[in-house]
Amino acid sequence: SNPATRFGELAGFGVRLGGYLLDGLLYGLVFALGLVPGIILIVQSFDDCARIDEGSSIEIVCVGDQFDAGALVGGIAAIVAAAVLVFFLYVWAVARSGQTWGRRIVGIKVIDENTGAPPGWGKALGRTLFAGLISAQILYIGYLWMLWDDKKQTLHDKVASTHVIRT
Repeated sequence: SNPATRFGELAGFGVRLGGYLLDGLLYGLVFALGLVPGIILIVQSFDDCARIDEGSSIEIVCVGDQFDAGALVGGIAAIVAAAVLVFFLYVWAVARSGQTWGRRIVGIKVIDENTGAPPGWGKALGRTLFAGLISAQILYIGYLWMLWDDKKQTLHDKVASTHVIRT
């Protein structure tokens, strides 16, 4: 038997794309919980400041000591914390069960190609970082790779030795 299908039916492009889009929406909503207050704090930090356009240069002038560095730092911290939280939740889901929220909804999961088990922390982290930093570059070619790959693997699946199967 084909080792790629030893643990179940390989997931096709459409269902994987559906899971990816749902993940973008759902994890994006969690990110927004930190992004929105962060943006509000950043905007408030410049509340009493004005932008003066002097032809070739732009200057930001604040009335007295109205610039609020604490609000700016707090806003940036809220956004960074939200991004870290979403990244952690996503990698944790892949590591623990092979299923992110979107993958669970569409009925697919990531597995270690050798054991059929969820990939674990190392592979989940490596796969997620490779997907974002390499596979997503140049027209998402690393994601599209599965369309002509005999094992339906993306580039990040190949690097992490994972498959995506139907549940």
